[in-house]
Amino acid sequence: MASRFQKFPFSLETSLSILAVVSSFCAIGITLYQVYLQRVEHYAGALPYLMVSITNFSEDKTPEYALEVSNKGVGLAKVEKLEIWYKKGKVENESALIRALINNDTVTSRIFSSLWKGRVISPGEQFNWIKLSGPGAQSLRDEMDKGNIQYRILFSSIYDEKWYFNSIAGKRLIEAVGH
Repeated sequence: MASRFQKFPFSLETSLSILAVVSSFCAIGITLYQVYLQRVEHYAGALPYLMVSITNFSEDKTPEYALEVSNKGVGLAKVEKLEIWYKKGKVENESALIRALINNDTVTSRIFSSLWKGRVISPGEQFNWIKLSGPGAQSLRDEMDKGNIQYRILFSSIYDEKWYFNSIAGKRLIEAVGH
């Protein structure tokens, strides 16, 4: 009677064949892992990071106040939406905010704004969002210091991921938006 358990003959050819199959699977695994790492690296290399800074200065004794926006990330940032509140009430745009701040009887101030929906901000780019000079600049500074002016900028990356840049009290400065 033949034994149920026959020994499997390990020859040199069989051992090399098994080794070739195992090394093939290892090579496929390493390749997939490298693709994953490249994707993560490429993704990280395309993330924007917006910052808003405040400058307060005067030339020729004329007060000036500016909010500067800059992209400190390594990817393009596309502005999707801009929201501004003054004393808890939503205002239409920067001009409406300035009109609410400045009394009609004051000297006219110069207003400059270069942030709008659809604007693409390149990495390293810095520009004035609101620049106000004249008598209204001090009013803008005072209201910003009191926290009466709040804003929120919705921006996205080239991968269409979205974030809010908040000045709203109690919110994170940069907040991811779920899809």
